[in-house]
Amino acid sequence: MASIGIGHVVLDHEQNTVRFTREGVRIDLGGIAKGHAVESAVSLLRGRGIEHAIVTAGGDSRVLGDHRGRPWAVGIRDPRQKNGIAARMPVQEEAISTSGDYERFFEADGVRYHHIIEPASGDSARAVRSVTVIGPDAIMTDALSTGVFVLGKQRGLELIDSLDEFEAIVIDQHGEMHFSRGLEPDA
Repeated sequence: MASIGIGHVVLDHEQNTVRFTREGVRIDLGGIAKGHAVESAVSLLRGRGIEHAIVTAGGDSRVLGDHRGRPWAVGIRDPRQKNGIAARMPVQEEAISTSGDYERFFEADGVRYHHIIEPASGDSARAVRSVTVIGPDAIMTDALSTGVFVLGKQRGLELIDSLDEFEAIVIDQHGEMHFSRGLEPDA
């Protein structure tokens, strides 16, 4: 815990350097790296004139155009059933990213430990099982899906509802689905 926090990172813009003020501090770009890779691949495809494609890197995807005149159908995995689908989303010209507690985890004494950490406690975030964010850019959807996961259902959906171009589906710790305003079934 003593090594966690942006206050331990010093950027020198003139020298283009990064320095840490404590031993053991590290920077992990896992919350945006795959989204950046996906956006870079999409940029390469567009540069070569490709108008219809889907680029996927793990839980992060970016869709170009449509799929033979219809939206692409993207499945959101059920976090507790390896081959189960919790929902299907029609996606066209958008990015979709999912963060969950079910790919990289282990269980000890009946407790699931995974890679998405609550900064305040240093423990795995456990209020939700999965967060999927849809929006115009995979870097942002990647970052937001991880951020909303840490914030939890209520605060996370409040954040998404404050952003014009993004929507989210949260599967809470009980397996119930919750939607941002633009995706609510009655919307």
